[in-house]
Amino acid sequence: MLRRCILAPAVALVPVLLNGCFGGNGTTTARVPPPPTANVTTITVDGGPAAAAGQINHPYISVKVCAAGSTGSCASIDHVLLDTGSTGLRLVRSVLSAQSLTLTPITDAQGQTLEECVAFTGGQTWGPVALADVTLAGESALKVPVQIMDDSASGAPPPATCGANGSLLNAVAGFGANGVMGLGVLTHDCGPACVAPASPLPFYYGCTAAGVCTAENIPLTQQVANVASMFAADNNGILVNLPNLVNANGDALVQGELIFGLSTQSDNAMPATGLTVLGADGSGHFTAMYNGSATALPALIDSGTDAYAFDDPTLAVCSSGAFIGYYCPAVAPQSVHAVNIGVGTNNASSTINFAIADPNSFIPGATAVIQLGGGSGSTRFTWGLPFFYGRKIYFGFEQHTAGAFSGPFYAY
Repeated sequence: MLRRCILAPAVALVPVLLNGCFGGNGTTTARVPPPPTANVTTITVDGGPAAAAGQINHPYISVKVCAAGSTGSCASIDHVLLDTGSTGLRLVRSVLSAQSLTLTPITDAQGQTLEECVAFTGGQTWGPVALADVTLAGESALKVPVQIMDDSASGAPPPATCGANGSLLNAVAGFGANGVMGLGVLTHDCGPACVAPASPLPFYYGCTAAGVCTAENIPLTQQVANVASMFAADNNGILVNLPNLVNANGDALVQGELIFGLSTQSDNAMPATGLTVLGADGSGHFTAMYNGSATALPALIDSGTDAYAFDDPTLAVCSSGAFIGYYCPAVAPQSVHAVNIGVGTNNASSTINFAIADPNSFIPGATAVIQLGGGSGSTRFTWGLPFFYGRKIYFGFEQHTAGAFSGPFYAY
């Protein structure tokens, strides 16, 4: 997941997890969505692309990408990670090259190649920004700024200011995906903070042909953008609808729906009653108080994080095996809770009870698990993919309205 500019986001606590650490028999959640309509595409939680098999709690979609203005130079990319904690489409260069698709980088006012450094937990993405025409289901957005994650190192090398927080995550293995589709509540990945500060942030760079890159300010029109917010219709938000798991210890496969637009069609109507609406601030956060604490933490609902991510020093942390860094409570499952509170006019609150189990008890071959937690030392609270199972979750985009609600907001 990506937080705007300054806060370092988290896609997953561990980039690649192995299937062979579970015990029992796998169960498939056999709930395949109906045939897609213009504003609906399928979400699949499975083990990931062949180049990074063994993923857990990774929701994938398929994306059609064309060179801007072209109807023939196109590629259909599968296993693109759906990430509601970040903004913008990021595709691995070698995946595009394998389908003979070349996207031409944008140049800045000085004719330099525009490149971007984006911080995620564990490292950064680095690569040029290019324009593309992007199609999801029957919805299209034209001339969308997207990032090409340069796993081939064929462009300018990242400057010293990019990579300070970890290694580069440009390859398929870094995200366990062929790309990342950021459909969070923000419309641009850096926003006003990168437009005109006195000292440009280490986010966007102009790079010379010799590979010298200098941080620079960038207008919103050239920043990597939320693809769904650029649709001609159904552009005010998204609805993520994943079924509950059949087995609490994990399912082998889960399928659900990504629906575009909020209160624009019959399939994305927001309930008149019983809905918790949490307003978000300019960084896309509401607040959460964990397990009775009076400390309000910045929080968000993020499909790109594979677990409930929060700090709890009372929970044991796995020290060996495939789940190093995740919580391994001695009593399983361990029941905990958090109180969510919205920001601004949409300031509803709700208490969510959930459980964390020892991940070594999950079913072998499971790709979807619900009682997974981690994030020791974190200063924020992230409702990762386990929070999505069995819920309809609405994401209202900033500078848009959905019924009576103004974005940015989360609702469930």
